[in-house]
Amino acid sequence: MDHIDKKSLGSTPTSSTLEQPPSVAPMGTIMGKNVIERDKNEFSLLLDLPEDMQSKIFTYLQARDIAHLTRANSCINNRLKNDAAMARAWYRRFASSHQTLLKTIVTTKDKDELQKWLKRFTKDEALVESVMDRQASIHFPALFFFSLTNLMSQCKTFKLETKASLLSHGMNSAAFSPDGDHLVIREVEKSTLRIFGQKDDGSWQRKSTISHDDHIRSFTFSADSRFMVTAGKDGEAKIYGKKDDGSWEEKATITHDNWVNSATFSADNRYVVTASFDHKAKIYGLIDDGSWVEKAIIHHDCHVDSATFSADSRYVVTASKDGKAKIYGREDDGSWTEKTIISHDDRVLSVTFSASGRYVFTNGRDKKLKIYGLKADGLWEEKATIFHDCHFRSAAISANDRYILTASCDHKVRIHDLTDNGSWEVKATISHDYRVNSATFSPDSRHVLTGSHDGKAKIYGQKDNGSWEEKISERDNYPDTAG
Repeated sequence: MDHIDKKSLGSTPTSSTLEQPPSVAPMGTIMGKNVIERDKNEFSLLLDLPEDMQSKIFTYLQARDIAHLTRANSCINNRLKNDAAMARAWYRRFASSHQTLLKTIVTTKDKDELQKWLKRFTKDEALVESVMDRQASIHFPALFFFSLTNLMSQCKTFKLETKASLLSHGMNSAAFSPDGDHLVIREVEKSTLRIFGQKDDGSWQRKSTISHDDHIRSFTFSADSRFMVTAGKDGEAKIYGKKDDGSWEEKATITHDNWVNSATFSADNRYVVTASFDHKAKIYGLIDDGSWVEKAIIHHDCHVDSATFSADSRYVVTASKDGKAKIYGREDDGSWTEKTIISHDDRVLSVTFSASGRYVFTNGRDKKLKIYGLKADGLWEEKATIFHDCHFRSAAISANDRYILTASCDHKVRIHDLTDNGSWEVKATISHDYRVNSATFSPDSRHVLTGSHDGKAKIYGQKDNGSWEEKISERDNYPDTAG
């Protein structure tokens, strides 16, 4: 982070600038909160700084701190609002991959479509225009979704109406595209997909049908909603692209010699990686003429269970039953080369990139969790190995890359903290009476939520001194099924 010299901010102690004057200050109201209209001179330490420096300072504050500032002084409130500081702080809580998805959604929609989203929840034309007037700003994705979320939360009731009844030969599963304009339904026999598109009047009509010769194991949209990829037991992954008229056409078929376990897009929508039972993972890339071509094949000695991209789309990591995870990186010329092999003594159960893309951690059946970090030369090196007497059921890393959660078959969740010397130490243990079904971080990395088959959900929060304490332990109303 940029260093801010305290001397450059003035020599007056900051505490003196925040003292309330003896007289009663006039009050205003902003978003239902009282705002003290104090003399601007009392806040000259902050307000007299250049606007770009003020904006930089705001980026170091959390949403709750900015909320307090908005109620402190009307001048500060106006500066914060013009800077979209609250929206930016709210946006920073999300993982970089989630931010990329939100940015992609708003950049692929025109102004009229985005206005329609906002107008579903407000009749305030001036408010909608004020948001849309910032469309050229780099902070527009944060401002738009922050405003949309606020408007939705203020709606006391929602009027529901049936837009369409979609006829199908039995529906097994369904999913919306990220932009909400398309819906995919998988038929009961699982070898056919039907894509429906939303018309201008809000109704839905069938646009395309996608078929495989055997069950379709998965189907996934790209983040910009322009493409979809399927993975089939027939050994094929099919990439479909959306045409200008809303219909879909096949762009490429990726063939394997056995089941395709998964097919996934990169965050920038330009690559697809497949994982197959034929011991291979394949990377395909979108080229300038709109077609998709093979870029690389990653070989393993056994089934490839999964393959996934980093948030910046520059790396792919695979997990295989052969006990290896392989990291491939994209070079400047567009080729993909092997960077690192991470070895376990048994099957690699899962591999995950951190939100920043700086770390990869692998979970093996050998009761080891290995953490690798990205070096300046593009290679990866082992940072730590976490051992346990019982295999890890799951693992997760916080959005700030500082903490790792491990859930083990001993019914415990452990919070590991990254120390100054680069090692990871257990800072807290969350115990349950039966297996742990889930363990996740909050977007701001300060809370942990666990759910267990013992019927309990627990929330742990981080204290100011860095330690963790239980905040809530809630049991559901169902009978204990632990047995």
